[in-house]
Amino acid sequence: MTDERYIDPQEETMSRADIERVQEAKLLELIPWAYEHSPLIRATWDAAGVHPRDVRSLADFRERVPFVDKDSIRQFRDAHDDPYGGTLCIDESEISAVFSTSGTTGDPTLVAESVPRGETGPGGALRREFWEMGVRPDDLFAVMLFTFRGPGLSRIIRSMGAAPVWFDHHPDDFARFFAWSAALEPVALYSLSGPLIMALQYLAPAMGVDVADAMSCYRGIIYAGEPLGLRAKAKTDEWGLELFVHTGLGDVGAATECKEHDGCHFWEDGALVEWLDVDESGRGELVATSLDDRTAPLIRYRSDDLVRMTFDRCACGRTHGRFWPLGRKGDEVVVGGRTVLPLDVWPAVEAVDDCAAGLFQVIRSAREADVLRLRVGYAGSPALDGLREEVIASVATVVGVAPEVELVPNDALLRLGPPHKIPRVAKS
Repeated sequence: MTDERYIDPQEETMSRADIERVQEAKLLELIPWAYEHSPLIRATWDAAGVHPRDVRSLADFRERVPFVDKDSIRQFRDAHDDPYGGTLCIDESEISAVFSTSGTTGDPTLVAESVPRGETGPGGALRREFWEMGVRPDDLFAVMLFTFRGPGLSRIIRSMGAAPVWFDHHPDDFARFFAWSAALEPVALYSLSGPLIMALQYLAPAMGVDVADAMSCYRGIIYAGEPLGLRAKAKTDEWGLELFVHTGLGDVGAATECKEHDGCHFWEDGALVEWLDVDESGRGELVATSLDDRTAPLIRYRSDDLVRMTFDRCACGRTHGRFWPLGRKGDEVVVGGRTVLPLDVWPAVEAVDDCAAGLFQVIRSAREADVLRLRVGYAGSPALDGLREEVIASVATVVGVAPEVELVPNDALLRLGPPHKIPRVAKS
């Protein structure tokens, strides 16, 4: 490893033709293995009348291979009493770790991992993102982690010659976080979330801590969990923190901004990513296939994530694709012919001072509705009638739809989800 821009220069800047050659070779090796060892994949393919011998190229794959999604994993899990939903391709004795999804859109699904000693596993490309943030050998890397599907961060950080320092992803751990940041001076943090930024705003002054000073040692900070609101971004800019937005890649990996902050990079030598059903606004669904995972591979996994995407070379010089998360297909609500996603509502809510944390839920019983119903969080003790009218006016101006608004304290909304985010859509 050198002090250059890229930790894997050849892989990070390979041509589009080389990327596709790597993808095809890995894919044709993966498919027979997954079909033979994954009960879910075999059942899905057999039902579609597809066999591995039918897939001899990337074009064959895109034309013939059926999709899987989170519901099909849950259904297989429940029908067969299989905690891994038919994805596990190895004997349970070979498992080295078990992770789970966050469960924001439903009950969490389990994911097994098996990584030989000395290897980084399918999530090893995170080294590239951490290197871009400024992590180098002998550095310390602070980790404030929540439960999620993903690689063993400790193993990946140590593979770079750095060492992790562990904290809880919870405001109660801020005292220890500030003390150890001052004493140890870690250079990177994984991760901040919206709720933690909100907590920092209120707790740090009460603790007599200047956030800009306390976190001045950090060269880069991963932000994850949900979109970064404008007010949260302004506050972290005020503190002098450089955030790198980090998001899921269809449950087969992750994608992260580089220093250009122009979309989240995904690594195509480890995942085959498709962008399907793209509409006139440039919004389509992200579909992903893990190319390196032999433990519990997902093949043509429909993520339900709506994104903008590009395969153009980034200004940083990397040639792999990038995308911008927009929301989930299952989160759309159509009111009076207008499609509304939580991301559309976000700036309108946080523009209201008493709702600056941007905590809200879209309440819906079906995709199409006569009225946009919102549950909105607030801080302090404002006059609720006046606040409700202010929120209605802001949403009507920004979104073009006047909503019905239920106001609840921020704490009530935060209790609805895991520590790093809340469900942005709830059933009525």
